[in-house]
Amino acid sequence: MSSGSEQIPVYWPRVKEILDGVMNRWEERWGREGYPGIHEYYWETSQKLKDSVLSGYRSIEPGVPGKDTWLVKALARAVATYGKMPLRGPFLARTEVEDIITWIDTGMPEGPPKGSEE
Repeated sequence: MSSGSEQIPVYWPRVKEILDGVMNRWEERWGREGYPGIHEYYWETSQKLKDSVLSGYRSIEPGVPGKDTWLVKALARAVATYGKMPLRGPFLARTEVEDIITWIDTGMPEGPPKGSEE
């Protein structure tokens, strides 16, 4: 039985699925296309997300734990004077935020290593 300290790997396709999903739900709820607005916030690729800027802050800062990144703060709580994203919801489930934190904290892997059984 696992001690609970092992993390199940999270790879880029899962993170993209989470972010695309919340934006699709947002667009469906509000009846319009989402747009970056004041943010330079894109995730077509993991590199674009890593380089994105949120309210003047890098979304993911090297060496910063996932829970403390602006990306996670924006999705889980708020950033500076801006509310939780996406604006007025719907918001991510706690498990989705935790998957993003795990992805960041494990080095933002693109996918399983070649030859792995995952």
